[in-house]
Amino acid sequence: MKNFITEHKKIIMFSFIILLLVMIFTTAGIASPKKPNIEIIDDIKTCSIPEGKILAHGIDVSKYQGDIDFKKVKNDGYSFVIIRVGTSQGGKDKNFETYYKDAKAAGLDIGCYYYTYAYSAGEAKKEAQDVLSYIKGKTFTYPVFFDFEFPELLKYSRADENTKMINTFCKYIKRGGYYPGVYTSNSIYNNHIDNITLGSKWDFWIANYIDDTHNSDKFSKGFSMWQYSSNGSVSGINARVDLNVVYVDYPRIIEEFNSKLKKYVES
Repeated sequence: MKNFITEHKKIIMFSFIILLLVMIFTTAGIASPKKPNIEIIDDIKTCSIPEGKILAHGIDVSKYQGDIDFKKVKNDGYSFVIIRVGTSQGGKDKNFETYYKDAKAAGLDIGCYYYTYAYSAGEAKKEAQDVLSYIKGKTFTYPVFFDFEFPELLKYSRADENTKMINTFCKYIKRGGYYPGVYTSNSIYNNHIDNITLGSKWDFWIANYIDDTHNSDKFSKGFSMWQYSSNGSVSGINARVDLNVVYVDYPRIIEEFNSKLKKYVES
C-alpha cells in the first residue's frame, strides 16, 4: 500500500510539472514573436504611384561623359542626375566618386545605377553586395537602379530567371538601406520579364526613344521615370547624354522610406 501511495504521488507530481510547462508555453504563445527586422524591412513599400505628369527633368551619366560641370547642368534646367556606380565586368565607375561629390555640391538630387552582366540570381546578389560596398556612407534622393539590358541575356527565353535576378538585386539593395529601382527598355519590360509581378514590387525607369520632345504621356501612368533620349545636349557636358523625366516625387518618397527604415532598424 505504501508503494502504491508513493507511485501515486509521483504520477501527480509529474502531471503537475507537465501542466505547468504547457501553461508556460501557451502563455508565451499569446504574444506573437517579434518579426525580425529584416522581414519588416522587406515589407516597406518600394513601388510608387506615378502622378501622371512630369515633376522634374534629369540626366544619367557614366565615365563616358568625361568631365562635367554640374552647376551648368543645374542652370540648364535639370534637377537630378543618375550616376553609374559600376558594372560587374568593369568594377566601380572611375568617375563615380567625382560625379557624386560635384553633383551634390551643385545641389542636384542624386541616384545611381549598376549595369548588370549577371546570368543568375546568385550573380545578381553578388552585384548588389558590390554596389552596397561602393555606395557605403552615401545618401541618395533617387533610387539605386538595377540596369537590366545586357543583350546576351535576351537571346534566351528565360523570363523566370530574369525576374529572379531583378527581385534578388532589388531585395538586397533594400535590405542594405537604399530604395531600389529597375532600369530597362520598354521592349524588355514587355517581353523578357514577369512585369506583372515585378511591377507590383519595384519602380521602373523605362528607356524608349519614341518621342524626343518628351511630350508624350505614354509612360506617365505606368512607370516612375522615362528615358526619352540618348542624344541630348546639356550645358556643362561635352558629350551626348541621356535625358529623362520623372513622374514621382523621389526626394519625398525616399525621405519617407528612410524614416521607416530607421524606425524598424532601431526597434
